Amino acid sequence: RGILYLCLGVFVFSLQDAIIKQVSGAYPLTQVVVIRSLVAFPILLALVMREVGWRALFGNDLGALMLRALIMFVSYTAYYMAFPAMPLADAVALYFTVPLFVIALAGPFLGEHSGWRVWAAVLLGFMGVMVMLQPGTGLFEPAALLSLLSACMYGVSMLMARKLGSTQPASVLSFYQNVGFFVGAVMTALALSVLG
Repeated sequence: RGILYLCLGVFVFSLQDAIIKQVSGAYPLTQVVVIRSLVAFPILLALVMREVGWRALFGNDLGALMLRALIMFVSYTAYYMAFPAMPLADAVALYFTVPLFVIALAGPFLGEHSGWRVWAAVLLGFMGVMVMLQPGTGLFEPAALLSLLSACMYGVSMLMARKLGSTQPASVLSFYQNVGFFVGAVMTALALSVLG
């Protein structure tokens, strides 16, 4: 059942990516994220109520939950900003470097040390990324760095979720992530409107 849920989740995220790529030229990114967050709020609140009750939203880890939400907001914003500037397949392929960042950062964040085989695979993976980026040629696309930033931030957020997951249920993590998306998008829209 877990494998089925994972496949369903990946399918929904892929569908979301395609929709955001489609509307990215016609709507501001902040508007897309706000609408996405508003749709998700009642669903996530219902999940929290069913799993642990609303009091779980006011636990001891509020600072860490909000920091993770901010990191996720940076990750998804960078990811979505890459969509209009490069082909969807390239943006997604670069984003799939997330496991490389997770392995590289697992030692400093979690104290988990990997053997030489794992590090060899990480280095090989990064070499593949460099081939995709084609640095030093006229074909280099600066927007590719947005996908890499997104992958790095997402990897950090996954490591934080690993730590927080021992005390916080997944529904609470997701709820605060959605709060971060909403607040981040609103604040970004306000800042852009003042500067513009």
